[in-house]
Amino acid sequence: MLRSTAANRGASHVFQRCRAVRRLPPAAHRSWEVSPRSFSTSLRVSWTPPRDDWKVLIANRGEIACRVIRTCQRLGIPTVAIYSSADGPDCLHARMADESYQIGTGPTPRESYLQPDDILRVALDTGVHAIHPGYGFLSENAAFAELVTNHRMTLVGPPPSAMTAMASKSRSKAIMEAAGVPTTPGYFDQMGLPEHQTVEFLLSQAVRIGFPVLIKAVMGGGGKGMRLVGQESEFDDALRACQREAQSAFGNADVLLEKYLVRPRHVEVQIVADSHGNVVHLFERDCSLQRRHQKIIEEAPASDLPPDLRARLGENGCQAARAVGYVNAGTVEFLLDTTTPGDFFFCEMNTRLQVEHPITEQITGVDLVEWQLRIAAGEVLPKTQDELYARGHAFEARVYAEHPARGFLPATGTVWHHQPPAPVNQGSCKESGIRVDTGLQAGQQVGVYYDPMISKLIVHDTDRTAALQKLVRALKGYQIAGVPTNIDFLIKCATHPTFGKAGAVNTGFLEDFADDVRMEEDMVPPPLAQAVGAFASMLLLEKRVGIVDRKSSVMPWSTRHGSWRMGGSSGRAKRVLEMEHTGFAIECLCNQDGSFDVQVCREDGTLGDHFHIKGSLDYNSNMEVVVNNSRRIKLTTILHEENGLIRVRMWPYHHENYHWKLDVKHPLKQFFDETVKAGTGEGSVKAPMPGRITRVNFAVGDTVATGDVILVMEAMKMEHAIKAPQNGVLTTLNFEVDDVVEDGSVVMIVESISQVREHQATS
Repeated sequence: MLRSTAANRGASHVFQRCRAVRRLPPAAHRSWEVSPRSFSTSLRVSWTPPRDDWKVLIANRGEIACRVIRTCQRLGIPTVAIYSSADGPDCLHARMADESYQIGTGPTPRESYLQPDDILRVALDTGVHAIHPGYGFLSENAAFAELVTNHRMTLVGPPPSAMTAMASKSRSKAIMEAAGVPTTPGYFDQMGLPEHQTVEFLLSQAVRIGFPVLIKAVMGGGGKGMRLVGQESEFDDALRACQREAQSAFGNADVLLEKYLVRPRHVEVQIVADSHGNVVHLFERDCSLQRRHQKIIEEAPASDLPPDLRARLGENGCQAARAVGYVNAGTVEFLLDTTTPGDFFFCEMNTRLQVEHPITEQITGVDLVEWQLRIAAGEVLPKTQDELYARGHAFEARVYAEHPARGFLPATGTVWHHQPPAPVNQGSCKESGIRVDTGLQAGQQVGVYYDPMISKLIVHDTDRTAALQKLVRALKGYQIAGVPTNIDFLIKCATHPTFGKAGAVNTGFLEDFADDVRMEEDMVPPPLAQAVGAFASMLLLEKRVGIVDRKSSVMPWSTRHGSWRMGGSSGRAKRVLEMEHTGFAIECLCNQDGSFDVQVCREDGTLGDHFHIKGSLDYNSNMEVVVNNSRRIKLTTILHEENGLIRVRMWPYHHENYHWKLDVKHPLKQFFDETVKAGTGEGSVKAPMPGRITRVNFAVGDTVATGDVILVMEAMKMEHAIKAPQNGVLTTLNFEVDDVVEDGSVVMIVESISQVREHQATS
């Protein structure tokens, strides 16, 4: 029995409907509301679904599910959400929808969001008329599309035939060649013969093409199942890793080979087609800033393109769509050869809405999800090519939970503070030109089962320079705590001089400027940050958070005089706070008026700068301090007690250091219960990130050599090899295939031969 876990949101879904039309009148096509300040645009027109009881199920999760629900709410269309046991009924997309139901039997995608039969059961039981697959999961699954149509429901996406044609990169390249669309030199097997997927055969093709070559999974995308091979000796290991990753992510291990273009630009064309034979493009996006073939910052339109090249890209995008009888929204990706200006090659076609679609919406004023729904309902495209034009410039930065200083390993944890620089899931703000799309809310956990993207930060302004400045300001104003993020890395990239030049960024940006954008592990905070963080910690310890009345705070019964203070009867008790990781000390001397004299450490650990600080912190995290009786600082301050630590996160207003971070050991830390973790030491290896064990190559007792891949972990659909740290014997292996490993857990111990013999002699 299905049971709804979210009530109808009532007034928030009310939408004044207008009479249904097959094609909007020309005047409505050009009805725009333009903010001269931000150049943000939004259509005034509305649309009535083909029937009053139209209902849409979103077969996805997180940010894209919230995005689709938002448009449906604006159009007055009831929505049904699904959620896994890992997401739960209180996740944001489930709470936004009119109805939400748990699906599947477990937390992994294969046990939940990749269960087509369960999705259809929910759709049929709730009277759904259309299913929107979002992106990822089943969005490009032709078999699922056929199931939907066979059950007399509408899939908000392309027909199964187009998915089949474009799902295989090999077949899609053959189709594009026949259609006259230029393709990258390489090898692709149209027949799908097993003998054409062997190491020997593919290596021979790679030698024919010439190194470097790119190995790519024929299915899927997102940088998964993809490896760059620079020389013949690397080919075997790279191919096998690609095939395993492709099988895990897409259920198909087949790969193709492409000649690797050195430092190309990655430019993609947004196309939309209806079922009446009309195809338009909504200009292009530049997605050249990438790591591991995954996009980091995208922009629209692509900057510094000659008009004729821009026109050719758009026309080739439409030509690609016509070649496969495409219907609905899709993206045609091209590589621009920077060594031969004007040359470009078809890369692949994504038969779905892209993650970066909001920047196209910002420059065109088109709600792509609304267009998807209209086309799915059988309507003609709302605009012709001549009626479409781009305004201004837009950027999108993907905010991830990850460790940039550790090779961008994914991170997990509970987000205990999330305050983006604009209201979330509201579309573009006309005043600020800032938009935040997210599926995350404070208190929610970033787990190991799904992509670690937290949100998409989108900005729009009159030109590229203004939009880039706005992006940097918005990133610096983005507040999140509980998990490490890539925000500082995004700021480094966005403020790099080369990134500031139109058309200067190519796919080799991070390699060319690795030293400039390299991230270090958390450094010692500056002295002022230490002092203010210590002051905030003292307010928490003295139970003075929320006390803003100076008179009440100095009364004899004030909690400043709490019994925890060990010593001092003069009213000037001293407390030494110790910083986590560094062990450096901060001395806090309490004054009778509630202020503190704070002396912080130098980088060598000796006491250094002195600050006199007074101020207050309210329950809404608003903090105001006066430093040395002269400098007034306002900031957002979040305090979080966890495992005997006081985690202090501060965002000062109008300060060059936009984020201060401090972890302080609680003065009573020794009285906290602590979890004793498994042993560490020479030869022991900890998990560098949370994940699931997918392969184990050795058994306890085996002799191994430095660099041998002992086991392989999968985190957020990407493989990570765990290697032997030294020559010796594998004496401990704590996990098996399919075990889920927490970050920092000891996975194995490799002891040297001498250590093993010593243990044997003493046993």
